[in-house]
Amino acid sequence: MRFNIFNIRFFIVLTAVLMAGVVFGKKKNNSKEQIDTVQTSFVRMEKTPVLSFNDTLFNVYGNIGSFTSKQRAKSIESKISMLADNYLFQGDSIKLSDEGTYLNIVYKNEILMSVDSLQAAQENKTRVEAAEYYREQIISAVETQLHNTSWQQILMQIAGAVAILIVEFFILKWIRYGYRVSRVMIWRQRGKKIKGIFGIIDDQRAMLTTMSIAKIIKFLIVLIVLYMGLLAVFKLFPYTKHLSDQLLEYVLSPLRSVGRSIMAYMPKLFTIVVIVVIFRYIQKFVRSLADKIANHKIVIRGFYPDWAIPTYNLVSGLLFIFMFILIFPYLPNSDSQIFQGVSVFAGIMLSLGSTSVIGNLVAGLVITYMRPFKLGDRIKLGEFTGDVLEKTALVTRIKTPKNEVITIPNSNIMTAQTVNYSQSAREHGLILYLTIGAGYHVPWQKVHEMLYEVASRTEHVMKRQKPFIFQDQFQDFYVEYQLNVYIRDAKLSSKVYSDLRQHAQDVFAENDIEMVAPHFHFNRIVDGDDSTVPPKYVKDQPEKK
Repeated sequence: MRFNIFNIRFFIVLTAVLMAGVVFGKKKNNSKEQIDTVQTSFVRMEKTPVLSFNDTLFNVYGNIGSFTSKQRAKSIESKISMLADNYLFQGDSIKLSDEGTYLNIVYKNEILMSVDSLQAAQENKTRVEAAEYYREQIISAVETQLHNTSWQQILMQIAGAVAILIVEFFILKWIRYGYRVSRVMIWRQRGKKIKGIFGIIDDQRAMLTTMSIAKIIKFLIVLIVLYMGLLAVFKLFPYTKHLSDQLLEYVLSPLRSVGRSIMAYMPKLFTIVVIVVIFRYIQKFVRSLADKIANHKIVIRGFYPDWAIPTYNLVSGLLFIFMFILIFPYLPNSDSQIFQGVSVFAGIMLSLGSTSVIGNLVAGLVITYMRPFKLGDRIKLGEFTGDVLEKTALVTRIKTPKNEVITIPNSNIMTAQTVNYSQSAREHGLILYLTIGAGYHVPWQKVHEMLYEVASRTEHVMKRQKPFIFQDQFQDFYVEYQLNVYIRDAKLSSKVYSDLRQHAQDVFAENDIEMVAPHFHFNRIVDGDDSTVPPKYVKDQPEKK
């Protein structure tokens, strides 16, 4: 085979290039390994911050000679503090001095710190760049401190603090004035916009509770104003600036944590809002239906209009319970054992401590659908007689004719006999009766005539439903006659009874007839009178012997 001289030369050059690449690659890999080793040693070097006037200027790394990084940092801090005490300090007086291995930062022949290659490498800078960076940081810190401690600056800081105190004084004064105005407004709205809550508390208690809430709000606002003023005053002075930042962080850190929690909770909160809105519209629909039934716009056979609102309250409570069951899994920490344990404990305590309350609630519900009485009815509950003043889920209050307010638990009403006078008066006319005795020598026709006259003279006795008379019993010496009259308003029964008795006395006396019942004792022989009729009704009164 014949070789071309050009091919041989090309082969020799290619071989030389490949060998050079291998050698260069090995050197490059070795240098890379050395760099990695150096960087690894840099990473492991100890780092200490240099603090000056409550601020971190820079960090120092590793040891120089027998000085550790902490000793170096302390020395640099002390020298910077000495520079800040010199009011004739000039930043241009700080120079860089190259000592071969180290590049020193010098102020008037005083070495502030030394920078070597390892220190510069940690900052990813050259030695000159690192030294210049440290020099600028030192100059800036000293000049800032001198500016903050100058008498002009101190006067301005004091003036700012006084201004803040004056502003806070006027703000607190306005808060006090606003609180007094709010108390007057709350007092004026008593019984209007501020009313009792579900019969649990009255208007007076609701007004006092609202005032207490206003007082708490005032206290919180005053606390916030004082806290913000304290932060502003601390912020003015360099030595207390870090306290201001720390106090502010005490407030901002929980707020940021709450904000993050709220943002993470937003999807579940949106689900809860949707469920609440849906149930709210269902509740409004049920309320509208109940109002129409109560106002006789919708008539349901067998369902009384006065059942509408109580039924709405019952359905509304069931809807609320069902809504809470749906919402419960979306509540914060609802799946935690602590939350579940507290819920079970609260349920047990509620069930043990509210047995009588639940009994009254159930009795109140049963009474509502039994319809034994309505508000304003004159009723008799056991031994008490009066007008129904209030009917709640737990108790019923009645007011007697003597204006005595009596509170009766609903469970007691279930076991007591209830007489509704007003219902009888509205539907049929309430019958009042008066029993009077007359002697056998008086014709019963005459007695009937006089009793009808008594009924005709009495007010509030119904005319359309005529009175009627019973000859009730034959007693030993007289006959009992019972006059029955109708009235429409049961609350007038006491007055009608009183008028009937007055007119009975007048009518019997006018007719010169004695009422012999109820019984009374009278000795005519001793007293010398022939009759119990008052003298003014006797026309020919005989003279006494």
